[in-house]
Amino acid sequence: MFSRRDFLKLSGAALLAAAFPNFESAQAEGPSAPPTIWQGSKRHRYVALTYDDCNWLYLMQDLEKLLAEYPDIRITLFPTGENLLSKESQDHGIWNRFYDQGHEIGYHSYYHVDPGVMSLDEVVNDFDMWNEALVKVMGFQPKVRFARPVGGNYVSRSFIDMCALRGLVLTMWSGAGGGETAGVMNNTFNPIRNGDIVLFHIRRNDIETTRAVFPYLKEQGVPSVTLSKLYDDLLIEQNQSEGCDVGAGSPLTRTCIE
Repeated sequence: MFSRRDFLKLSGAALLAAAFPNFESAQAEGPSAPPTIWQGSKRHRYVALTYDDCNWLYLMQDLEKLLAEYPDIRITLFPTGENLLSKESQDHGIWNRFYDQGHEIGYHSYYHVDPGVMSLDEVVNDFDMWNEALVKVMGFQPKVRFARPVGGNYVSRSFIDMCALRGLVLTMWSGAGGGETAGVMNNTFNPIRNGDIVLFHIRRNDIETTRAVFPYLKEQGVPSVTLSKLYDDLLIEQNQSEGCDVGAGSPLTRTCIE
C-alpha cells in the first residue's frame, strides 16, 4: 500500500502534465510508476461516468442527445484510435461537439489490443498513433491526461511504463455500469458512493442504463464530472494536510508535507 508521501511522488508527472501539455518524463531509461486512480475523493458528492471503446455511431449519437437534455452532466470518453477516425468519417465534428460541451477524451489503445502482449516500444507507438488520430479529428492537440488499458490490464509493465513516459494517469474504475439496467442501478448507484469512477461502454445495454442514471443523479443532487475534475480534487486533498496554509505557494510546488 502506498503511503501519503508515495502518492505525492507518483502524482508529480500528472501535475506537470496538467500544467505543460507537452511534458514527457525524462526517465526514458527507467520510468517511475505513474499515478494510478481507481476512485476519487469520498469527501465530494459526485461521480465520474466514463465510456470505453465508442464502437457504435448511433449509440454515440443517442448519448449526445441525452447529454443535451442534462447540460450539467460531464463524462469522459475512452475511444480507440480506430473509432476516433471511423466515427469522425461517419459524422463529421462528433468529437469536437463532445469536447465543446465540456466532456473529456482519454486514451484506450489504437486497435483495442491488450497491452500485456505488447512491448514498451509498441505501446508507446500505439499511444502516439492514437494521439495523431485525436489531433486529426479535432484539428488541434487537446490535453490528454488519462489512459485506460484494454481489458483492465493495469499490471502490464509496458502500459505502466508508457503512462510514466507520456505523463498519463493510469485510470481504472470503482463502479461497473455494464449489464441490465435494474442490476446496475441496484449494485452501482444504490447507494451512490462519493467519488466513484463508473465504467460504461458504448453499447445498447449501457446506453439504456444511462437513460436511467442521468435523471437519477439529478434527482439525488449528484453531479457527474470529468476525470480531470475528480482527479484534481483528489490531488488537492492529498496535497493539503491538516493545518497547511492552502493559500500559500504554487500549486505545483506546495506539498504541505513535513
